[in-house]
Amino acid sequence: MKYFVGQTFIIAGLTMLSLLYPISLYQNTHSMVLLGLSITLNNIANGIGSYIWGVIIDKSKERYSFFILLPSVGMIISYLILKTSLGVIGYTILGFFSALDGPLYSVLLLEQLEAEKTVLGNVRLSQLSLAGNIIGSLLGALISDFRIMLILFLVALVLNIIFVPRYKGEIREDKKEKSKAIKDLYEALISFSMFNLSAEIFYVTYIPTLTLFRIPKYIYFLSYTFLYIINEFMYNKSVKIIKGNEIYYSFLVMSLRGIIMIFMSLITFLKINISDSIFIPFITFGSLYPLYSTSFFSLIFKNLQKNRGAILGIFNAGESFASAGGSALTALVSNNNISQAYFMGFFGFSLSFFLWLDFLNKRLNIKI
Repeated sequence: MKYFVGQTFIIAGLTMLSLLYPISLYQNTHSMVLLGLSITLNNIANGIGSYIWGVIIDKSKERYSFFILLPSVGMIISYLILKTSLGVIGYTILGFFSALDGPLYSVLLLEQLEAEKTVLGNVRLSQLSLAGNIIGSLLGALISDFRIMLILFLVALVLNIIFVPRYKGEIREDKKEKSKAIKDLYEALISFSMFNLSAEIFYVTYIPTLTLFRIPKYIYFLSYTFLYIINEFMYNKSVKIIKGNEIYYSFLVMSLRGIIMIFMSLITFLKINISDSIFIPFITFGSLYPLYSTSFFSLIFKNLQKNRGAILGIFNAGESFASAGGSALTALVSNNNISQAYFMGFFGFSLSFFLWLDFLNKRLNIKI
């Protein structure tokens, strides 16, 4: 797994930047509009990048230069966000280039590991990514220093130079099959997008919720730190947990997240301050995702051999554009009535639930 060690430090740097900028912006402006707008631009750029990078990887044999590009650009973006007045621009560019990470390392895994080792390899890759999330969020809680992010990206660059093999990959594009696959998966894509739109509403609204109850900033970073630690465990166990029960767990997660949305809507509407224990529904909400992701994609990509980069890019793009929609919706919510945002998220999960049900019934001929 030495090929993937550099990703841990890339993810750590990206995590620090993605968490630090929104909360700093909100604490300085107390504006839901600016918060929602900045995150929306980041998500839109990420969606565009997800599709573009997926297509580029499928069409190209080039691999090594991308592993050099990503951490190098990370250093430039860190400077823009933290050392200039162009923070919003830097945060938008961050969204575009961070979209390269997922498909790039996934294709490296597919091309460098034997087929029977790819499932375990994917779990290990997820664990290394989560290790980066943990490092980045913990450092964000303790040290908000520009130099720390430079060091993280520089270490990633050196590790990639040393360990990533200089090889030419396979061209994986098949336009005819790709068009058919997209057509067959459109309803699943919409369900997945609605799921992520609702999730984004939850994560963005968590920031003003902490401010509403006068909960200190470090709880925000520690919430993500504990979430990433738990998800490290959850990704390791999720393959065994959902095996043979993928459909059940996909619907269970949608239902539980909808319930949490209702709970958060009620406590913010009634202004019931549960103090620092606010991180409990946050961690519960977030730690359900590995079960959903593993079960969802095991059903979606079970028989997909070609165009994996492009299809994965499309789903990542759908996730990002849906997240942009979620953050944009939060921008329309008043600071004094953030319970509305949580309630919108509940309806999003409900719609995702029924679209997924219809997809399974029609496309996969599974009767629920």
